[in-house]
Order: sequence, then C-alpha cells, then structure tokens
Amino acid sequence: MYKKIGVAVAFSPRCEAIIGEAARLQKLFDAELIMIHIGKDKPDKKVYLEELINSFDVDTNKLKTIWEKGNPASRILSIGKKEKIDLLLAGALQKESFVKFYFGSIARKLIRNSKCSVLILTNPSKPPKPFKRIVINGTEGENYTGTILRGIELAKLERAKRVYIFKGIKLFGLSMALSGEEENEHEQEETRRGIVSDEIEEINRILNEIDTKDLKISVKVASGKPGYELRKFTKRVKADLLVVKSPTHQLNLLDRLFPHYLELVLEDLPSNLLIDKSK
Repeated sequence: MYKKIGVAVAFSPRCEAIIGEAARLQKLFDAELIMIHIGKDKPDKKVYLEELINSFDVDTNKLKTIWEKGNPASRILSIGKKEKIDLLLAGALQKESFVKFYFGSIARKLIRNSKCSVLILTNPSKPPKPFKRIVINGTEGENYTGTILRGIELAKLERAKRVYIFKGIKLFGLSMALSGEEENEHEQEETRRGIVSDEIEEINRILNEIDTKDLKISVKVASGKPGYELRKFTKRVKADLLVVKSPTHQLNLLDRLFPHYLELVLEDLPSNLLIDKSK
C-alpha cells in the first residue's frame, strides 16, 4: 500500500511511541522510512533519535533522516513532495487534562495541503500494536469505494479482529418527511427499512467484488449528521483506527478548513485517524 512513509519528528513526550509505530509500519508495508525534523540539528537530539531507531530495530537500509530549518508545515510539505512520500505519520495533541485530541495549526496545514495520505496517532502505544478494530467511512467524498478497498486491504495486513463500514444516510429526514405526507405509520416504517436496506446492499455489492479474506465485517447505517454519527459510532465500538476519504478539491475559507463530516470528526478525535488521499 505505502512505499515511502514520512515521519514528522517533533521530540514530544510521545516521540518514542511514534517512532515505534513508524518502525512497525515499515515492516508491515516493507516501506522506506523518512524521518523529518524541522529545527536545529542538536547533537543530543541526533543521539536520542538514533537510540530510538536502534531500539525499535528499524531497517536502516531503508531509512533516511532529514534535518531542516524553516517553517515546519511548509518544509514538511516540500520534503514530502520532493521525496514522493505516500503516507505521512504524525501525532495529535491532547488538551490539558481532558482526554480529547485535536489538531494544532501545523497539523491542520499538513492535512489541508499534503498530497499524500496522513495517519494521525492520538495515543500510540508502547510497544506498538496492530490496529485490530477498524471503522471505514463509506459515506462521504468522491470515490469512497476506493477508500473502502484500501481500508479492507489494511485490515487484512493487520489481521484485524473487527471491521465496520459506516454509511450515513443523506437526506434521510427529508425522504421520510416526503413519504410521511401520504403514508401511515406502518408504511413509514417499511419506507425506513427500505432506505436502510438499500444502503446496506450498496456496501455489500462493493464487498462482494473484493477478497475480504477471513475478516469479520459489519455494516452500520445511521441517519443524522454523518460526522457526528461517525465519531460517536467509532467511540462506541472502541475502534483503534478510523479511515476516511479526504476532500478532493483545494480547501478554502468557505470550507472552514474541512467540509461536512470531517469538521466534526476533527473536533474530538475518536481514535487514530487515517485520511486517505490515494487516487
């Protein structure tokens, strides 16, 4: 899936765990690792990073470390483009005493402008662990079918225990309101079931065309605000990874950084988050 993984090294308290996860993903994808730190290349930092790399048995034959000065976001984006990175790994921030993770300004710029997929780790574990409970958003974005396929492929590599495909019903309330003008209560219930059944059938058609191996896959259909429902569902099933499709157009102020569901997801990250930007 990913051949070049960039790692934004910030020397935060979770630096060790993020390097450990980077080493795990390197082995999982047989990928090249590119460590990126924007700041002064102080000797103590270099020694510390080298110790971490050695402790996690990183394949140094597929390792490159880049130290640069300048604006962190713009330099990381520039390096990502130059090195043809296809997955950027970074950590989320935690708000003070609350178990609530969010994106700082640098991370937002990376996600907004990065040409590659981005994996945000909310609370990387030590030692690193595979993603065993994965939610894939099958609702928003162009070519979300591709995101489902890549999410399934990742789940197979991770040997995930449970995979959930989340499908939000667009205009569900409007559909029910229109049907309710001429239907009785029983007929409305049948209409509701029909709408839900159609959505599930659409996802199953996609799944029937691919090799899902021995994965245990469930389809969840929900009405309401897709982003809010997606976030709530991800928390409820205690997923350790949420896979979503990135907006395909150039984001601007009218989008308030992110359109629709993704805004609500980013307000309070429910789990580790993979933003798929693959074409």
